[in-house]
Amino acid sequence: MREILILRPKIGFGIGGAEYHAGMVAVKLLEKGFKIGIIAHTISFPKEILKEIKFYPVKIKGFGSIPKHLFFIFQAKRLLSKLGNYKLISFFRYPYPSDLFIMCDPLIAHLLAQKRPFLAKLRPRYRILLNLEKKALLSAKKVISLFSLGKTLIKSYYPFAYEKTFICYRGMDFSKFNPLLKSQKNPLRKKWGFSEWDFLILFVGYDTRRKGLDLILKVLPNLPPKVKLIIAGAEGNSTERIHYLGKVKNLEEIYAMCDLFVLPTLYDPGALATLEALASGTPVITTHHDGTSEFVKEGLNGFVVERNISSLKSAILKAMHTPFDPVKIHHLINHLTWDNYVDCLLNYLDL
Repeated sequence: MREILILRPKIGFGIGGAEYHAGMVAVKLLEKGFKIGIIAHTISFPKEILKEIKFYPVKIKGFGSIPKHLFFIFQAKRLLSKLGNYKLISFFRYPYPSDLFIMCDPLIAHLLAQKRPFLAKLRPRYRILLNLEKKALLSAKKVISLFSLGKTLIKSYYPFAYEKTFICYRGMDFSKFNPLLKSQKNPLRKKWGFSEWDFLILFVGYDTRRKGLDLILKVLPNLPPKVKLIIAGAEGNSTERIHYLGKVKNLEEIYAMCDLFVLPTLYDPGALATLEALASGTPVITTHHDGTSEFVKEGLNGFVVERNISSLKSAILKAMHTPFDPVKIHHLINHLTWDNYVDCLLNYLDL
């Protein structure tokens, strides 16, 4: 049996969203009986999984993210040249041949277009990342977008890769994120120090600038006093209406006790937090720049808005008076399983 190799600098659980994504693919492929190798600098798996995978460690040297990035690529290429009879799934802008290139990171070309493209492209960092991105798309046999947005963006920025780009909808952990905890909404609020009368808005993310926290903070003073904002992931100074939780272990409890999840993102290829909220039965407000927005059905599980104060305020007020059903919200995405996702990847891997 051919070995399936998974490539990314860090892979596994508890070290990041894309890293978790690659880790889950490794676990599901193991469950399906495949021989799995991981090419990475850092891995994080339970002991029973570590026994089943072949780890090919890659050193990272240099100061700053770009030198480390480039050194990892150099080391990975040298390692792969010594291996044979494998299929390579890259979750990373690897500029050399891969069988599947998974677009789990933001598309740099589009991210720059959302900012100040001319000024950004002058920075060496972005020029290097753009070059790696283009080469990764050129070199991959097939490209996998996690949502429809990704394939649309490929057509706009890299039309040469459009015909070899396919959509495989990423999976969700429904054993952890589901509407059952909604029955414990008030006890959970008491545990976390909130009243049952509060209307709780949730924001989740570390990159607060790109994900639009500043926009929510501008809207909040214009909302009814009972509206409070909970911020998970980021650190900050809490006030009477704004509560920073930092890194949260039991995030499913936070989704369960909140009334609304809001992510006015500048760009997300597919925000995991949006899916976690929907899986938990919590309605969402996001933008068209979030790949997961294709699953948001107006009035049924949330709203998709323009990225400005008036649109966001209007949608939040509308959500406050909409009787959402947590079970129906969950059912709208319950087909997004890890098994379905990995089966889709295998279909394009041409084993």
